[in-house]
Amino acid sequence: MKKLSWGILLMIFLLSFGKAFAQSTPSAQIRSVQYDLPYTGILPDNPLYFLKALRDNILNLFITDPVKKSEYDLLMADKRLSGAQALLEKGKDDLAITTLSKSGNYFYQAIQLTATAKRQGEDANGAIATLVTASMKHQAVIYQMIQEAKPSTKGNLELLLSRTQGFQSSVEQLKSSQ
Repeated sequence: MKKLSWGILLMIFLLSFGKAFAQSTPSAQIRSVQYDLPYTGILPDNPLYFLKALRDNILNLFITDPVKKSEYDLLMADKRLSGAQALLEKGKDDLAITTLSKSGNYFYQAIQLTATAKRQGEDANGAIATLVTASMKHQAVIYQMIQEAKPSTKGNLELLLSRTQGFQSSVEQLKSSQ
């Protein structure tokens, strides 16, 4: 009887510990980050994708304000992230990794432009706050992608996750220097 009591207590402890651990992982945080990713539109595996990329690059040329350009680059990062997630679900792992890498490039550019705007004395507080939230969402989505990916793809995704965690640090530094 005593062994049964200890067994039940041990099971309750392990179940409660498992629940607490699960809530602290990034996959559990994916639902808690209040940041919606945009609809990606056509994906890079579509033959007409080059037209979308051309349009995006032309639009980018006409934006001169660093804060607006930062917001646009963040939008492009978000769309690439959504696209990479969709490509991974379709089993196109290599293209998903490339698309996710491009998402990181856009995110990096958004951080740089926000820092430039701040140095120029523009009000970049809203952009910085958005970058903080977006960075957390990007990390959570990439973490979820790692959980669903094939073992051969996980290594690349983990590298891209660590890159995104570096972005989080950069944005936090930018925020603290306000």
